[in-house]
Parts: sequence; C-alpha cells; structure tokens
Amino acid sequence: MGKRLCCLFGNGVEEIELITPVDILLRCGVDVSLVSAHGDVGVSGAHNIKLVADTTIDKVAVSNFDGLILPGGPSSFSLKDDATVLDLVRSFHGAGKLIGAICAAPLILQNAEVLKNVNYCAHPCTYDVLTNVDKNERVVVDHHFITAKGPGAASEFAFAIVRYLHGESMASKIKRDLFF
Repeated sequence: MGKRLCCLFGNGVEEIELITPVDILLRCGVDVSLVSAHGDVGVSGAHNIKLVADTTIDKVAVSNFDGLILPGGPSSFSLKDDATVLDLVRSFHGAGKLIGAICAAPLILQNAEVLKNVNYCAHPCTYDVLTNVDKNERVVVDHHFITAKGPGAASEFAFAIVRYLHGESMASKIKRDLFF
C-alpha cells in the first residue's frame, strides 16, 4: 500500500509551497489529500489563486494518513490559533507520523507545543516569535519533522519528504525526471 499524506491549508496559503510539494509527491506515487482548514473546500491563496481542496479538516482521521504537510504563507498566522488545527497537529505528532512545515507554518507547530527538542527552520518573518529556530538552513530534517525556510525552498522541502518516505533512489529518480 502506498503512502498517504494530508496537506492542510487555509486562505492565504503560499501557493508555491502547496503546489510544488504536492506535485513532486504525486510523481512518486504518494496519495496526497488536499484538506481545507475552513468549512468549505474553496480556498483563496496568498496571490488570489483559487484552490479547491478534496475535503475539510472536520473529515480527517489521522489513522488514514502517514503524515501531515503544512504549507506556509499568511494563512499560518491565523491557523496557528485554530484549536482544530492544533489538535490535528498534536494527533499526528502523538502518533509519531511525519510532519512537514514550510515558511511560517512552524508557528503552528510551536503553538501546538510539538517542537520541544526539535531542530527546525522557518521563514525570517517568524524569527521574533519562534524559539530556537535555525536561521541558516533551508531545510531541516529532525526525527519525524521536516521544515523549510520558504517558497524558494519548496522543491528542496518536497525532495526531503520524498527521501523520508521512499529513500534517496526515489528522490534521485524524480529529480532526473524533472531535469532538476
């Protein structure tokens, strides 16, 4: 059985941080469910691109997934205070499942209180709020956490997830296929 990931996002998501990892993961056979953090499947990206999720957060069962992906962008600043989102993050963490967060999305992880003793990176706009953030790395993998700095690291973030799920040979194959 293939891997399944939940990609959770809300209004104001940074589109490249959503689409790039999802596209690369689909290319290696990962089943990615696009999940709206809001009450309906229609979501507006940070650059006003209209997105349609597969489902909504209230229909997600952690047991159906191998991990959670949190794209960043302005949406992270509202999702970090959403009790349902924080509970979902805690559930994935409690189950020891992969959690990926890019750009400002580590704010959500910090508010869910799952970053204790975890090395991670994030977008510079979060440095005044996040504690112990690695300001030098573009992508950090630590235990079941994968974090990335921002939109420019979206491909690197995606390939780190591919390596985590399927190993270096799959990541190398997809890179070759994409002329990366």
